[in-house]
Amino acid sequence: LATLKKSHKSMTGGYRDCKINLELKNHICEIQVHLWPMWVVCGVDGFRHYRHCQEYSTDDFHDPFDALDGLDRKAVAELIVMAEEAVADMPLDYLEWYHEKFILDYFAEIGLFMKHNLLVWAEVTIRHLIKLRCESPDIGVNHHETIQLQKYLEHCLRSQIKKNRLSKKDMKAKRNEADDLAERIEDVESEKHQEATEAEKSLLELIMDPAEAITLLMDPNKKERELEDRNRKEVKASKKQWRKIRAERFAFLDANENDGMYVDVA
Repeated sequence: LATLKKSHKSMTGGYRDCKINLELKNHICEIQVHLWPMWVVCGVDGFRHYRHCQEYSTDDFHDPFDALDGLDRKAVAELIVMAEEAVADMPLDYLEWYHEKFILDYFAEIGLFMKHNLLVWAEVTIRHLIKLRCESPDIGVNHHETIQLQKYLEHCLRSQIKKNRLSKKDMKAKRNEADDLAERIEDVESEKHQEATEAEKSLLELIMDPAEAITLLMDPNKKERELEDRNRKEVKASKKQWRKIRAERFAFLDANENDGMYVDVA
């Protein structure tokens, strides 16, 4: 489980899994345990995403749309045409929360719209993606993807206000919505930060016995070993209990094995 520890850096692109090796008939088998959102991403051109992250060093980007920096308006316009062709088979109104590939394509299109100052187009698409992410049982309202989309929506609304091409009524409505979004984003992020802070409290603050604190400093893996020992004992106790139940209720199974006979117990 070391690969899941915070100190263990994820691979390029943010990929991380838990690998379990099993020995089966003189062969070593690998079982990978994934978080469902990561598995969904891997299932939609995951390796291509990983390869591009390596090639373009995207892990250094604060925002995924930073990849568009340096492109002139003509290049962005051409990319918008290509993006429109990519989503032509799935109109926005027909998009559902489980159409992950098209959701990612529309997300990329949002960045192009914003880069090209097509703010209304970006706003319409962002609103629909927020709705889909909220409907998704694997993501939901407070997921970081949903929050990031809301940040983009706030940016689009405030950018439209700055252009000063709206009526006073529309400008007021967009300003109020942008303020509400900013407040909600701040509340969610504050709550998540508080949860993370609580989860990362120092062991020294949680330990009442100073002697135990010194022991952990001298032997930082003590807790893990104790947990492994406890799990081993629980497994041993479970096996013992099962043998007892088997002897009491399913003695005929042992009898059949000894006699080389088969009995239908259905």
